[in-house]
Amino acid sequence: MTLRAGLQESLILIISILPIQATPIVTIAILAMYSRHLILALSTVLAVLPQSLSASPPFGHYGPEGTVLFLNGFHFVSGHSDWEISANHYCVIIRDDLLQCAIYNTASTPAHLAGIEYIITTDAFETLDYEERQLWHSHVYEITSGFLIEPGLPSSVDHTIMKDVLVGTYGKTFHTWRYDQQNNTYPVGIPELVMGYTGDGQITPDFVTKRDELFGVNTTEIRESRADIPPPAIVAGADSWKYGYVLTLGLVNKTSDTNFPPNDDAQVILTQ
Repeated sequence: MTLRAGLQESLILIISILPIQATPIVTIAILAMYSRHLILALSTVLAVLPQSLSASPPFGHYGPEGTVLFLNGFHFVSGHSDWEISANHYCVIIRDDLLQCAIYNTASTPAHLAGIEYIITTDAFETLDYEERQLWHSHVYEITSGFLIEPGLPSSVDHTIMKDVLVGTYGKTFHTWRYDQQNNTYPVGIPELVMGYTGDGQITPDFVTKRDELFGVNTTEIRESRADIPPPAIVAGADSWKYGYVLTLGLVNKTSDTNFPPNDDAQVILTQ
C-alpha cells in the first residue's frame, strides 16, 4: 500500500465511525474531539469526498490545505545518544512513496521549528546507494515500541496508519535548530543529522514518561496494542549509527568568482 493510499484509507476509517446522521458541521466537530492537529486537513478531505474519493488535494504544502498527519516521536543526535529530543511532526504528501514533515521541538516555548524529516517507503529506500542510505533511519522499532504516536486519534485509526503505512518506512532527518542551542534566542550553528531508536534500553525512561504526560498517553499500552504488527526486515544500510558511524555536517570554505554572469539571451533564468 502506498503512503497516499494508506492515509486516505485511514481518513475514511475516521469518517466511518462517525454517526450516520451527522451533518458536515457535526462531523467536523466530532473529528475535532479526536485530533485538533488534523481537523483542518480532514475538513479539506471531507469537502472533496462527495465528488470523488480519488480527488487530489494540493499535495506538498503545510497548513490547512496540506497537512495530513501529526506525529510525535523521539530522535537523538548522531554521535550524541544522550541528546534526546521529543519531536512533533507535521507531515504532508509529496508522492505515493514520499512524505515530508516539519519538525518542532516540544522542549521550547514557543515551539522551535527544529528541522525537516523526509519519509519514504521500503521500495524507495532500496533504490538508494549505500552512501545515501547511511543518512536514513528505520521506523520499525519506533512503531512496535509505541514511541511513535498520533496524539488524539482513535486507537483503531492509529493502528491502521502504523501497520499499513509507516512501519516499513525510512526517515532522513536534519535539525537546523541544534540540540545544544535549543535555549538560544536564534538557531545558530551547523545543522545536525538525527537518528531514531532501534531497541529497548536506548532511551531514558523518564524522558518517555514526560512525553506521555504531555500528550496524555501511555507508551506501554500503545506498545501492547501494536503487538500484532509484524516487524518487517530492515533493509541493509539504514541505522548506520549502530555500526559506529557518526555522521556530522561541516562548513567548507572555498574561493570563487563573485561576479554574476551577464544578463543576456544565453543565461538561463529560473521562474517559480
